Amino acid sequence: MDKNNFFSKYIKNGYFITKPLLSKENIISLRRDLDEELTDYKEGNAIGIERIKNQKLLEEIIKLFASDEIRHIYEEAEIFLKKKIFILPIFQIHKNNHVNLKEFIGWHADCGGETKYNYCKNILYDKKYFFSKIGIYLQKNNEYGGGIDVIKLSHKHYIQFNKFTPIIEKIKNTPYRLIRGFHKKFTYLYNLIPEKVFMFLLGAKKLSPEASSAIIFDSRIIHRGSPIEKNKLENVTFVKGSYLAEVPKDKAKYTLYCHFGTVDALDSYFYDRLKRKDNSSELSMWLKQIEIVKKIDKGFGEKMEEILNPIKQKYSTNI
Repeated sequence: MDKNNFFSKYIKNGYFITKPLLSKENIISLRRDLDEELTDYKEGNAIGIERIKNQKLLEEIIKLFASDEIRHIYEEAEIFLKKKIFILPIFQIHKNNHVNLKEFIGWHADCGGETKYNYCKNILYDKKYFFSKIGIYLQKNNEYGGGIDVIKLSHKHYIQFNKFTPIIEKIKNTPYRLIRGFHKKFTYLYNLIPEKVFMFLLGAKKLSPEASSAIIFDSRIIHRGSPIEKNKLENVTFVKGSYLAEVPKDKAKYTLYCHFGTVDALDSYFYDRLKRKDNSSELSMWLKQIEIVKKIDKGFGEKMEEILNPIKQKYSTNI
């Protein structure tokens, strides 16, 4: 990666796409190993690294997130932010998780729950806020999905927080709210209209990286998994009420995910997450995954631990 290439593009666009992290041969090999590992799981299941039985596969996944390409990114980010920043759990593998436009529109911001709390808003609206998800996509974005869509510049809706902020946000998010409402009330009609019409109205973009590239995207940017094109939906079976889909075997979608951020941004994340009844054990799972990583790459795991330690102390009652 060219020096100083990451941060300026990330701040401007709300995301950054790396070069491919694997050769074509290694992509085929990794997908084959994932197929074998996920044989016992339902199509579309998201599993954490703690459930991976194949040690070689586990090592390959950790090696990807510890690659030089990603290391250069967090080293550059630290220089600009003057804060410690590192790769973080939860490490997950998603297979065939797709937006079902017959039920869901899919658009969301990962920080959505945090916006309910002033404590979090004071962090989210800071100029040096940095919390992202890293997705490594093991296929090109095609007519069956495989990557993500973003609403361009939506991360920049987070201006300095004051009494006028809610009004400004409502104005900026008007197309987004109207289209969400239209989909909810007129789902059948929505699906008769080409998706490119809604993408245009939203100022949205389908990202199309090379297979095995990582996309690093701001938790504040409105995004979704690129949906299967409407003219292909007859070839797909969805599990009702979920994002799980059965697609043609050669179109299987694999994505590897983790988080990436600073201590203060992570504090905002857990301030929200640990208030959710179904998420009370998440911090414990993060700590469990770090111990797994340390057995594979001790230094890599210890750097995660360094970022997480202040959160571990603050929210110790949740462990």
